[in-house]
Amino acid sequence: MSDEADRLIAAALRDHARQPAPAHLRRKLERRYGGRGRRWPVPAMSALAGAAIAALVLLVVRPPAPGPDIASEAVGDHLRVLAARGLDVEANDLHNVKPWFAGKLDFTPPITFLGDEVFQLKGGSVAVFLGHKAAAFVYGHRLHVLSLFVFESPDTAASERTIQGFHVATWGAAGFGFALVSDINWDDLRALKSRLP
Repeated sequence: MSDEADRLIAAALRDHARQPAPAHLRRKLERRYGGRGRRWPVPAMSALAGAAIAALVLLVVRPPAPGPDIASEAVGDHLRVLAARGLDVEANDLHNVKPWFAGKLDFTPPITFLGDEVFQLKGGSVAVFLGHKAAAFVYGHRLHVLSLFVFESPDTAASERTIQGFHVATWGAAGFGFALVSDINWDDLRALKSRLP
């Protein structure tokens, strides 16, 4: 601002009087800083439109959130199986584990392999897998424990991963998802998988 504006402001403050600014000062300030209350809608609307476009670009360009990590969930649930003191149902013959799930789940697990001399079915439990009830079948192979989690899922991708030293195979079939996890070697894990749906 000019010296004249400073002098006028100081005089107004000294007199404690509220007087409108002189016309020439008002014009000078309007030229320098823009009109008061007259031009704000245009910049405000431009800023609002820019923010809306930026939000739309973020929604369109940003990749979708990743789906649940089935393999990591399987490892966590397998560790819970290993830490548990027992299973909900122990296998004492070939056909008592699968029927045990009736009424405990909203689906019937499509498992037909109930164990053999190589992979013995030890039992099963109801698990919470990806936030929903699932069937957990536990097999033994020599000194190793293998956990098979069966859950409703229309689109489980087939994959093989190693997480925290555990091998995990995931796949889907007939509207179900499957996750098989153990610390055995890949060949043995795949051998059990080949006996499953």
